[in-house]
Amino acid sequence: MQRTFALAGVLSILALSGLCAQTAQRVWTLGGLEEKDADSIYLGYGVPESDDSLGSFTCAPGSGVVKIWIAETSGKLKAGDKATAIFSVGEKKSKVAGKLVANEEAGVPSFEGRLPAKDPIFSAMTSGETLSIAIGGEQRTAPLADATEKFKKFAAACAKR
Repeated sequence: MQRTFALAGVLSILALSGLCAQTAQRVWTLGGLEEKDADSIYLGYGVPESDDSLGSFTCAPGSGVVKIWIAETSGKLKAGDKATAIFSVGEKKSKVAGKLVANEEAGVPSFEGRLPAKDPIFSAMTSGETLSIAIGGEQRTAPLADATEKFKKFAAACAKR
């Protein structure tokens, strides 16, 4: 019996360390700026070249509108329903109205919404430490320390022209 508990403990620690290692590999990736006639600029947080993603921000250059996608929300929510995401960086908060879309791979819906590129939350992301995203009682976070320049470039590319 003690061996079973010991084995379960070791497996739990290995699983958690694997999860932590995977989360530690997540990075902010900026794309589309290097293309002269890009029709979309992308800033996402996840593990490169994998399906592991917290979510992303996209815009058409100069459009003034940022589309937001968050990969996983809450098991309490249903695809097709409306939802509000609350983005916060320090004391700065923005509410984002959106909809929930099916995400069969995750088993919980994803969130899609839009914000003006000039929303103060984007400025806060250039100087804050952590981005928190709350949807349906679930909260996700992403560090911002290494992404300052990427957020500045993204905001400049998306700004209304």
